[in-house]
Amino acid sequence: MSLQTVFLTGATGFIGSHLAAALLQRGCEVRCLIRPGSAGAVSLPPGVVPVVGRVEQPAGYRDALSGCDTVFHLAGCVTAVSRTALMETNGHATARLADVCAALPVPPRFVFLSSLAAAGPPPQGRVRRDETDLAAPVSHYGRSKRAGEVALEQLADRLPVTIVRPGIVYGRRDPKIAAVFKAIHRTGVHVVVGFRTPPLSLIYVDDLVDLIVRAATDGETLENAGPPGRGYYLACDDSDHPTYWQFGRHIAAALGRGVFVWPLWRWVGRTVGGVAEAMARLTGDASLLTLDKIREATARSWACSAAKAREQLAFAPPLPLDARLRETAAWFREQGWL
Repeated sequence: MSLQTVFLTGATGFIGSHLAAALLQRGCEVRCLIRPGSAGAVSLPPGVVPVVGRVEQPAGYRDALSGCDTVFHLAGCVTAVSRTALMETNGHATARLADVCAALPVPPRFVFLSSLAAAGPPPQGRVRRDETDLAAPVSHYGRSKRAGEVALEQLADRLPVTIVRPGIVYGRRDPKIAAVFKAIHRTGVHVVVGFRTPPLSLIYVDDLVDLIVRAATDGETLENAGPPGRGYYLACDDSDHPTYWQFGRHIAAALGRGVFVWPLWRWVGRTVGGVAEAMARLTGDASLLTLDKIREATARSWACSAAKAREQLAFAPPLPLDARLRETAAWFREQGWL
């Protein structure tokens, strides 16, 4: 299918801002949801159509959804002060938006950016996860994203849905990965939890955007009682699955410096995560360092296969991890983020 008029949630976020720019380059009319009173509209690429509303209240922007051939739902919450808040944004809000889309005279293609966390680690005895494996999330975040997926599965007979599950996304304009680069650049230390860290699935933001667009135009959609994994695509560069320990060394090499990897005992990581989580509840400010993230960091493996995207969508990252990390390091340096 062709993309002409699209609606995008999460456009002011790291991945969403890249997707908005890519869609504009394709000549699409791009309608972007912006929270009331948000300064995020300033960061939108020139040419998008801002739509004021809250993702949790799609009835308020229903008119802007009308006439769209595709809805890209990227808005989500990685951390929150409570499980309820995670579920509200990632689960219930996704369900409400999908309900509104399904009720339109011509339902749009609905592309949901989920997460590898919704799938969980590979099953025991498997080196890498693929789309046919049953979901088994290990974190509250993963379970909240899975709740959004389940809601979409229940609408498969009324709404054409494709779900993309990326691993760790990195690249320019990402403040979270920038913090890791900055720490290594300034201190030469890379802190990890545990003396054995899990292999990771990584994807550069431009490569993910390319896969999302390909999934929208040429990908499968969910089917009631369809074969396992239909309508789902795992997103990563599966030519390499470095552990978080090794990832720090790759980043250091991209920065042109050495690094000392400092492993913390797991009980220390859990203690620090628990304290940070308690402080977040007291202050009302969500923290990236939580027990939930420690659970993910200490999982057995996050390796997954991109074979399905490669075979069905001709997905092929053009550059390897180290080249992409050098590009990212150069951008951070130019912007003064290091």
